[in-house]
Amino acid sequence: MLNALKRWIGYGDDRASSSGARIRQPDGLRPGLIPELRADHQKLLELFGELERASEQNDELACRSALDRFTRVLQDHLLTENRHLYGYFSRHPDPDPSVAQQVDSMSADMMRVGKMLHRFITTYTRVTWTGDLYARLRQDLGVVGEVLTHRIHEEETVLYPLYDAHSS
Repeated sequence: MLNALKRWIGYGDDRASSSGARIRQPDGLRPGLIPELRADHQKLLELFGELERASEQNDELACRSALDRFTRVLQDHLLTENRHLYGYFSRHPDPDPSVAQQVDSMSADMMRVGKMLHRFITTYTRVTWTGDLYARLRQDLGVVGEVLTHRIHEEETVLYPLYDAHSS
């Protein structure tokens, strides 16, 4: 299952900047990584809101469209985060063992959240839409929304400042 998740998020792929140029500092830090990840979070929350609104209106086409766009942004985000954020921390562990353990814990949690999101996306992209499915989707959206907002909060208040501290 872990290998399937890694393939789903594109683990091992390399990503260029929007200009196509590879941007790396000698120590592996990427300028602009944290603002890019924060912008992804905002886009994910916007798309999640669109999915919620579409589900409330029982609009299958809008649900599928929002879910597809959410999936693409999520996959890119997880790829970038896994490769450049967690990759950096794995190559440059913090000398403070408690900080290193916290990063490892958040990395493991990211895999758990990624699996949950993958199950959610798979469930709603391969089905025939019915009234019961909309009710189930609205229920699942509540759970997924809580997990997503909690995870975003944790990354932005704990993990990203650790990365920023290394770049200054």
